[in-house]
Amino acid sequence: MSAAGIWVASWADAPTAIGPGPVDNMTIREIVKPTVGSRGTVRLHFSNYFGVSAVTLGDVHIGIQTTGAAVRNDVAVTFGGAKSVSIPAGGYVTSDAISYNFTYGVVLAVTEYVEGLNPVLTFHEQGLGKVTSYENAQNGGDATSDTAGTTFTSTTLDTFLVDRVDVYGNYKETVVAFGSSTTDGYQDGNGGMDEHMSWPDQLAAVLHQNGHDDIAVANEGISGNTVADPAGTDVPVEIPNPEFGEPGYQRFARDVLGVPGAKVVIDYLGANDLRIYCDPLASMIVPYKQQFVVQAHAAGMRLLAATTAPSVFCEVENPTGFGSRFPQGFGEEAERFKLVAWEEATAPIMVDETLEQPSGADGVVDFNGALSDPSNLSYMYKNYDSGDDIHPNDLGYSVMAHAIPLSLLY
Repeated sequence: MSAAGIWVASWADAPTAIGPGPVDNMTIREIVKPTVGSRGTVRLHFSNYFGVSAVTLGDVHIGIQTTGAAVRNDVAVTFGGAKSVSIPAGGYVTSDAISYNFTYGVVLAVTEYVEGLNPVLTFHEQGLGKVTSYENAQNGGDATSDTAGTTFTSTTLDTFLVDRVDVYGNYKETVVAFGSSTTDGYQDGNGGMDEHMSWPDQLAAVLHQNGHDDIAVANEGISGNTVADPAGTDVPVEIPNPEFGEPGYQRFARDVLGVPGAKVVIDYLGANDLRIYCDPLASMIVPYKQQFVVQAHAAGMRLLAATTAPSVFCEVENPTGFGSRFPQGFGEEAERFKLVAWEEATAPIMVDETLEQPSGADGVVDFNGALSDPSNLSYMYKNYDSGDDIHPNDLGYSVMAHAIPLSLLY
């Protein structure tokens, strides 16, 4: 452990866009699961990054979820000693450090009263099988002190404004999971809700099982996210969807380098560049991923390259529906094999008839090898597949977490 105290991101998610709304004079109880317990000191971080006007938080509390919207150990959070704070458009605020204890394994509730009229808010859009949060009615007022949760009559699958729960103490580091929907945990809980079974969640469990309660894991995955701006020839005019977030090259500094205590990043971004936009490797994906390594090293961080696992590429579906199979390496899927070869390379390698330098990553995490079906390496092994040929189920997410060599994280 670090001899001196540091801040780490016990829980995080990445802002994706503005929406949905309105959120007018109402209270939101956000449910989040930390990846490490506190050592007694906690702060909250809120983002209005995509906002077009200032947002006022009239009151903010933190508590431990019991069931549904009910909480215990409820404590008010302050900002410069005041209970309310205005977050400027495009800006952030961090709460005062407060004395608060919780252990690993509990689920927290961050409750925020959003004052005024807000047609939209900066939010993180969650996919299927994620986490239920709670809201009171429009113009329902300040319900932050409602520990029983009876006034929270609506639910939401998104998180608004809050994007980190930081803890301070003798921690070692934060590991940042940087990716798209598979990192965000799409379909975790095997399509159910509130299971907290994404691979970053399960990596936190593996770390704790191995005695590393001093390493936090920050999930900075965004569904649909890409490495680069789409450049493929088959990009429909209505995409990229703004709810897919800014591409990785734009958000790397904010969502990776800006995370407190970040010493390691696992880069698992790029599948959507191939799957949705058919972007060329040599001119798009490779240069940007090389820059991720450069930026990480400049910030004193190590970057681990996670190999891109089987999916459905260039929007080519299975020949006769799920369960039927093209030959291994068919069509655009061949591009993924090239990407994996480059991700694993330690010497210059030919990519799309261009000699490319290796990424310079500090290690490789073989998600591809962990998830692939040995009988056809273009497909995910069926026992790990959630059913869409793209996202793993809980067992698949567990396999991913256990595929990460812990020695690369210390």
